[in-house]
Amino acid sequence: MTVAAAAVMRASHRAARVTAALAAALRSLSREVRDTTITSSHNQKSFTLFNFYSPGRAEPLAAILPTFKLPNDCLLMGDLNAHHPWWQGTLPSTARISRGSQTIANWLEDNNYHLQNEPAIPTHHPRNGGCHSTIDLCFSRESTTQSILTLAVDHNTTSDHSAISVALPLPTGTTPVAHRWCWRRANWETFDFRIQSAKMDLSQLHGMDDTLRAVTNITQLIHQAVDEAVPVKTLRKTGAPWWNHSLTLAKQSVKRADRWARLQPTVTNLKDSQCKHSKWSTMARNAKTAYRIHQLEATSTQTVWKTIKHHNTHHKPIPPLEGHSDFQGKCDVLRAALMPNTLQATPLPPNLLTSKKDLRRHTNSVTVFDVKRAIAHLKYGTSVGPDNIT
Repeated sequence: MTVAAAAVMRASHRAARVTAALAAALRSLSREVRDTTITSSHNQKSFTLFNFYSPGRAEPLAAILPTFKLPNDCLLMGDLNAHHPWWQGTLPSTARISRGSQTIANWLEDNNYHLQNEPAIPTHHPRNGGCHSTIDLCFSRESTTQSILTLAVDHNTTSDHSAISVALPLPTGTTPVAHRWCWRRANWETFDFRIQSAKMDLSQLHGMDDTLRAVTNITQLIHQAVDEAVPVKTLRKTGAPWWNHSLTLAKQSVKRADRWARLQPTVTNLKDSQCKHSKWSTMARNAKTAYRIHQLEATSTQTVWKTIKHHNTHHKPIPPLEGHSDFQGKCDVLRAALMPNTLQATPLPPNLLTSKKDLRRHTNSVTVFDVKRAIAHLKYGTSVGPDNIT
């Protein structure tokens, strides 16, 4: 073997080892980075949700993320374990940005991704006393960015990571509504009669086919008996159209704060409950306003007055009262019903017994204090009798 041939063989073995090492590294990266892909489509429009998890550090995701070819309309979420001023906010002077975090930030910026998180809001709260950080992120691109209604960060979780939820206007279509049975009002006599009247003979079953056919018939019979014997619950009223998931999380936080304030009525717990009540009221008011503005923007010139009239329900006129439609007539009817005129009452009967004494000489004069005390002792929910006195 010549020297040149030996050098070629050593070079080929070295190249093979490098190729094997690169392949092993890529396989380990693909095993280390966990991703989940969900695609949703409606009316020939689809978007894809990518959920990544890069455990411990950003380098595994930074190495494998440029190899993905993501669609235009998509959401990118997950625990990226990357620290960058874009979403972390101002970093301490002693902190440094890792190469993997910078690579991820550059890739997201080059591909026109928009950050949905509010910067400097921590999402990771280490239980070992470490510094809080923002590593659970949500990015969007193209038309999905305009479709996002709200993004909520829930810190009240059992994990050391906050939960991120995104609300999108995705119609659910015409899916059938599942019935809810009211088993407490079930008529079991009707159910038993329906089962007994079928008179199914299960003694002549031979083989698996007969058994499966009998099971199918019994299942259908049970469903028919349930339909006849068990009433269906009435559907609950749908929630407010302006309600969103952020309000649900805020309401749950208010309930937890109220419970803690009730169990441990300290100054801190009471103040926290009051602050969360105020925050939830502000969020509900803003949600109503945003929904109202969205309604007015989506309406047309033909339906704008119907929308405004439906909104101003408290401005509807009072219905006619005893045939009076004008304002003065309605006021007179209400005044007569609430404060009847005692001067026009029916006169007392002539055979009514009267006192033989002059009560003016035996009783003291009625003072303002006596009148107030008598009024204070009146019973609620009562009115004057036929004589307009008692």
